[in-house]
Amino acid sequence: MAAGEKNMNEIIKEVYNGSIVSVKKIIPIDPEVGAPKIIEPPLKVQFGVMIGYTGSVKGELVLQSTDAFFSSVGEKMFGMPVEGEMLDSFAGELGNMIAGSLSMHLSEQGLTTDITHPTILKGDATLSGFKRALLVEVTYPENQSLSIYLLLNN
Repeated sequence: MAAGEKNMNEIIKEVYNGSIVSVKKIIPIDPEVGAPKIIEPPLKVQFGVMIGYTGSVKGELVLQSTDAFFSSVGEKMFGMPVEGEMLDSFAGELGNMIAGSLSMHLSEQGLTTDITHPTILKGDATLSGFKRALLVEVTYPENQSLSIYLLLNN
C-alpha cells in the first residue's frame, strides 16, 4: 500500500508502534508501556524535547519527563551524570535519536518523513494548535516515567 493510500488510523497506529519500538531501542532501561490515550490541547510541559515531522506524517513528537530522568538515562548510556547545559544538549540528542529511529520505522512502512532539529522545552511551556494528540506513558524502575506525546496535524 502506498503512503497516499494509508488512512489516518493506519498512520496513527504506525506512529504509535514506531515510537514504542524506538524508545525501547534507544533507552537502555527496560520499560513498561501504557495504553495510548487521546488528549485535548493544550499540552503543558515542564521539561522535555520536541521534534517536528514533515512529509507523510505532519506533527511533533514530544518527550516529557523530569530532568532527573533524562540525567539518569544519560548516566546509563555514558557512565557519568549529565547535568546543566550538558543535560539540555543530551535531552535534545536523545530526542533526535528516538525521532530518527521513528522516521526509519515509518519509512519501512511506506511513509516518507523528515525530522526537524530538537527544541528543548523548559519551565511552563504550553503547546496548542495540533489536530490530534496521543499520549503514551512509559514507566521505568524507581518510579521514573517518560510521557510520549504524538501531536498530529494531518
